Amino acid sequence: MRSLQLWFVSVAVVAFGACGDKSGMMTATGASGPTGDTPPDSEGDDSEGPETTGPGATSTTDGTTGGASATTGPANPTSTSDGETTTSAGFIVPPDGGISGQCDPRLQDCPEGQKCTAVAPAEGEPWGVNTCVEIMGEGVVGDPCDVQEGKYTGIDNCALGNICLLTDDEGKDGVCVEFCDTNDACPDTPTANCVVYNDGSLPICLGSCDPLVQDCPEGQGCYNSAGDLFVCFKESAMPGEGGAGDECQYINQCQKGGFCAATSAVANCPPMSTGCCTPFCPVSGGNGPCQAGEECTPFFEMGMAPPSYEDVGVCVIPA
Repeated sequence: MRSLQLWFVSVAVVAFGACGDKSGMMTATGASGPTGDTPPDSEGDDSEGPETTGPGATSTTDGTTGGASATTGPANPTSTSDGETTTSAGFIVPPDGGISGQCDPRLQDCPEGQKCTAVAPAEGEPWGVNTCVEIMGEGVVGDPCDVQEGKYTGIDNCALGNICLLTDDEGKDGVCVEFCDTNDACPDTPTANCVVYNDGSLPICLGSCDPLVQDCPEGQGCYNSAGDLFVCFKESAMPGEGGAGDECQYINQCQKGGFCAATSAVANCPPMSTGCCTPFCPVSGGNGPCQAGEECTPFFEMGMAPPSYEDVGVCVIPA
């Protein structure tokens, strides 16, 4: 079982003019970004990988200017861009309205000696509620960590304001990740993006990245999250899977450098698939990485690309 999954939430992926407009995996609400862990962290999250459902993003086509956008679908239920409501399951899910539980990880309002973190609401489920646990260590952002008694217990060796994500299925070999503050900011990691998952229980800070450069730490890929965000998350593709044309159900099931797009947008994608992986590509570089019948299409609508992402494209079948 993979440790992190960013679910490709709603399968109501519209044909495409490309990939879809993010609203799931790394899709958050007003905050930026994704995560899932299987979710990825996802996270996963994080959205450990981020196993995340909505941080699994759901790719759908917006049919506007032909730009591809990754849309991740929200948690259960999820409303897609065409108004359809779907249900998704997975690790990290976009928020549906707020924090649930006895404390708020943004405020860290637990008694002295304890911290507010995310835990599973029931055995066998991913993070979904917030609770106070004893502080068991001093690990800060980027430090290695482990979770005791299972990956979703919240009992880890990270310091106040941090949670251990991106672990394996036993909760080992993870990394301390900072919770966002009340302003959706990341005080200890100002270059990170605040992304919110799993009904608001996982407001976490994930490093920003460039999908064309794939400049994330070892074992992580640069995946699309909420709107115009790209964040680092654990690569969940197993050997031999996640390549161009391979089926995917969540964003980080694709090899790093790949995007989980709508079935109809990818050449050689099995027709009954939830979605298929296709590579990111530089628009200025032509169709080199693309399969026959695909073109390197701008990921963002014309004039909507954030600074430094103007050349980001994705290989898809022309609309």
